[in-house]
Amino acid sequence: MDERTWRRGKSVLKWVLAASIVSTGLHYTHNFIEIDNYPDGLVSGAVVQAAILVAWPLLTAIGLLGYRLYALGRFSQAHACLLAYWFTGISTLGHFIYGSPDIPAFFYATIFTDGLTGFAVLGFALWSMSQSRSRTRRASSAAPA
Repeated sequence: MDERTWRRGKSVLKWVLAASIVSTGLHYTHNFIEIDNYPDGLVSGAVVQAAILVAWPLLTAIGLLGYRLYALGRFSQAHACLLAYWFTGISTLGHFIYGSPDIPAFFYATIFTDGLTGFAVLGFALWSMSQSRSRTRRASSAAPA
């Protein structure tokens, strides 16, 4: 990947991750606090709260590590982290499994912003992977036999 593309990608990734962290932070906090207002699912509210306490910080740290690795030019490792992190956003779409949740409009909107930013992280990772592969192919075709 050339330096200009890498710098532009780093800037885009920073903003996408920032938006995702804010959106998922608000959404997961609301889920934790208002757990009793969500429909009963397959597991108890206490289990969901415990999962939130573990999953959101862990996945967010993985996303931030992905950014750090991308900034260092360690693309394959960055891609692995970003592909793990995108689940943080898209998993909130699971609220629709049981119908439409009856929650305040702001927190309802975060379901969509989480999904959008999650797909944006996935899109970025796939774009970056294609950029890395293109560079690898160009470098190998230019190498003497």
